[in-house]
Amino acid sequence: MSKLYGRDREWASVLRFLSTPGGLLAIDGPPCSGKTHLLHEAVGAARDLGYAVVLVPGEQVATSADVADALRRAEREPGARTLVAVDHAHRDPCALLDLLPRLREHRVTGLVALSGAHAGAEVRRALPRRGDVLVLGPVGDDVVRRVVEDLLGATPRPDLAALVASAAGDPRLVGELVTGLREEGRLDVLGGTARLRGGRLPRRVTGLVGGRVDLLSAKAARLLRVTAVLGRSFPLTDVATMVGETAAALLPAVDEMIASGLVVRAGERLAFASELVWRAVVESIPDPVAHALRRDAAVLRAASRDLPPPAAAGRSGEDRGAAALPGVRALAASGRLGSAVALARAGLALRPHGPDAAEMHLALAGVLLADGRPAEAVAELDHALAVPELPDGPRRTAAAGRLLALLLSTVREAGAHAMSVLTARDREVSDADVVMAGTVHSCLEWSAGRLAESMYWAREAARWELDGPTAWWQSHTAVAFALKLSALGEFDQAERLVRGDGPLADDTVPAGAPAARVIALSHVLARAGRLAEAEEAARAGLSLARDRGLRLLVPSASSVLAEVALHRGDVSAAARHARPCRGDLAGGGVPHAGRHDWVELLLAHASGGPGRAAELARDRLCDPDRARRVLVEEPGAAAWLVRLALTVGDSRLAGAAVGAAEELARGNPGFAAVSAAASHARALVDRDEEALRAVVGRHRHPWAEANAHEDLALLLARRGRAERAAGHREQAARMFARMGADGEVARLRDRAVTTRAGTTPAPTPADATPAPTPVDAIPVPTPGGATSASTPGGIPVATPGGIPEPTPAGDIPAPGPAGAIPAPTPAVDDAVVAGAAPGRPDGDRTAADQVPTGNPAPDGRHGDAAPDDEAVAAPDGRAASPVTAAATDWQRLTGPERDIARLVGVGLTNRQVAKQLFLSPHTVDYHLRCIFKKLGISSRVELARLAHEQAHAEVRALR
Repeated sequence: MSKLYGRDREWASVLRFLSTPGGLLAIDGPPCSGKTHLLHEAVGAARDLGYAVVLVPGEQVATSADVADALRRAEREPGARTLVAVDHAHRDPCALLDLLPRLREHRVTGLVALSGAHAGAEVRRALPRRGDVLVLGPVGDDVVRRVVEDLLGATPRPDLAALVASAAGDPRLVGELVTGLREEGRLDVLGGTARLRGGRLPRRVTGLVGGRVDLLSAKAARLLRVTAVLGRSFPLTDVATMVGETAAALLPAVDEMIASGLVVRAGERLAFASELVWRAVVESIPDPVAHALRRDAAVLRAASRDLPPPAAAGRSGEDRGAAALPGVRALAASGRLGSAVALARAGLALRPHGPDAAEMHLALAGVLLADGRPAEAVAELDHALAVPELPDGPRRTAAAGRLLALLLSTVREAGAHAMSVLTARDREVSDADVVMAGTVHSCLEWSAGRLAESMYWAREAARWELDGPTAWWQSHTAVAFALKLSALGEFDQAERLVRGDGPLADDTVPAGAPAARVIALSHVLARAGRLAEAEEAARAGLSLARDRGLRLLVPSASSVLAEVALHRGDVSAAARHARPCRGDLAGGGVPHAGRHDWVELLLAHASGGPGRAAELARDRLCDPDRARRVLVEEPGAAAWLVRLALTVGDSRLAGAAVGAAEELARGNPGFAAVSAAASHARALVDRDEEALRAVVGRHRHPWAEANAHEDLALLLARRGRAERAAGHREQAARMFARMGADGEVARLRDRAVTTRAGTTPAPTPADATPAPTPVDAIPVPTPGGATSASTPGGIPVATPGGIPEPTPAGDIPAPGPAGAIPAPTPAVDDAVVAGAAPGRPDGDRTAADQVPTGNPAPDGRHGDAAPDDEAVAAPDGRAASPVTAAATDWQRLTGPERDIARLVGVGLTNRQVAKQLFLSPHTVDYHLRCIFKKLGISSRVELARLAHEQAHAEVRALR
């Protein structure tokens, strides 16, 4: 749209605000209301008025050096006109709340654009107290008509005018609609008038609305698409019935839809913000899905037609209620769980006879469990158990289901109830509730870190024969046991438990048991290092779970796919798999395994660098239960966490990881996987070569063993034993290759290239003692469980260059004053270490990865970089060749910078690179400036040449 159509009043307010420096103006409006456009026009006007302007996106406020400089400049020069403008300020509400008082303190003019509904109540309360709020609403019909006439140079005919009016005055939608129609040749402009050709909405409109829908959580986006099928406006009760949930349960998702501006309140109903938005959402739904949703809506709007009518065969209401059970089973078997829930409740409302009602409650509970709603399943099973006429077999099945549902919703009650069942004298081991009680007790003991007790009950439950009817969720007994066995390295037995369809058959959710088993198999295969097979099984399980609506199982399959993608170096694919998984876990009702936390840690490291991963790790280790689950379920996690802690110079985190792993090992003697994990973590902290050698042969998990080989190779290389180091590095590479972990292999290849280029720092002699480090004593758990004071002797600290420097394990100073809080160790700059591979935070990164600290040279590079026409000294002192010089310059780039350089070198734009690496375009732009500066170049063409030369150099180095 042309600038500021229909915003004369708002523009006048902006100019009045700029005439008096030192205030705050917030431009508040829903998405696509034109607030960013108005902000940028205001920034231009401010520059014309002599302001020094800093413009930043909301997500960069907290870390922006420009904002900090502006505040310091205002403090030095009180009379200077300084404006800090923040676009999309709602993206980081905490940073905005922190910025507002600082602006007032330094009398800096503040201008922010945001969607108040997304910013949160605290921001909405703070803005009017700090300054003025300018609210943007829709523009008038006369403005819309003028926009269309200016864009087309013609008067719109009634059909086009009606379509434009359906945007309800949304300026961005109007502009995208008209531009899109013109681009797609959907307008006839003749004789000064514009006529519309029929057809679907232009791609610009569906893309704009689709982008706003994608910002919603998975649950809110799904709800929005379901509501679109019901019409432009709809009562919430209809939506609740269609998705099989209560209106109260939908409130968070509804609030999110309203906050997005896509849906508004309309009296007692909800409605889409405009007819155009509604049409765009409807057209985004694939035709087969839309057809199925419309059919479900028709079924639910006339639920009585799904039940035999009262006149049919003269049946009573009770009989008609019982007759709904086949329909419930048919809907659930086809994956339409919401419709099945609604029909079951409609049938129960007709008050069927006792045993029929109990059977309906039992079937409904199975559907609710599959849909990730265990608390509601508990209520249905309580109703079933309250029926006196319920036979023993179904009664025990209902009691077993109640135990599992309690485990997924109310853990403490589940534990007490499981023990009461196991200690009852009149129970048989073939009873379904006894089998599930053993399974539940085993799971709780596992989470508490009592592995022997856990494995005893898991093994007992798995060998007990079920007597009587079965339900899909009873496969949890075999699945849970298999996952525990695989975590302990017993892969063959674990695989046998979950191979095949198994004996369970469930009329209501027939796909439940097969899907649960194949997803569990994917976990077993992933832990066994068979990534290709794991991916195949996880995809099959995920497809089956999604097709049949088994929401309970989706996160488990997604976590395997995300981890496989990370080991292969595909961060964007891993993020795609983790995102919906994260949403399902946040919604509750889905079991939260240690695997999920583990994948989040790996993904945080791959996408946000060691700093972000360490922050997340600290949060996870604060909760002992979550820490235990991660350490037990992923034997390589303890060493990985120590490696991460060494990378960022966080001795506290290293100590916490080692302490938790060793406590787990002490409490569980005889479990080789747990013992090896603790020994590996301790050996890394102590830099104990012999302990690392011993650990290499003790690990049962290929990924953990390969990492132990690599850790030993790095330690040997630092001590000058290059030949032995190369042997262990090659062994690690072979193991990663056998796994199919291409990302790990590529990381080892890059390290080999770096080493051969002569950039690895010279090893410190074994008897060398570094100068004392000014860091207070930090308590580190010792192998015996006691706490000893330690400087980074045994835990590396960050050197001034940002790289953790090893110190002899024996140099431990006396403890500091009693009760003193240990000072934190210096953290390594994320820019230095952000290039560590997704699966491995390298605590001993080479000097090639350091950011140069010298002053910039006249040619724009740092002072320690030689110009292109100067020789670079080779490791042996001779002049290096131009290729070696280029390699040395290239190795000065951090990991993310090398990835970006390679992609830019093959012709990708910044936006395409950002999408590929799961970064923001702003981050790519920042890294690209750093790359140009370090390499002493000024164009993408030069970068492409260097990237091409480096690729050839790497190939030659591997020959």
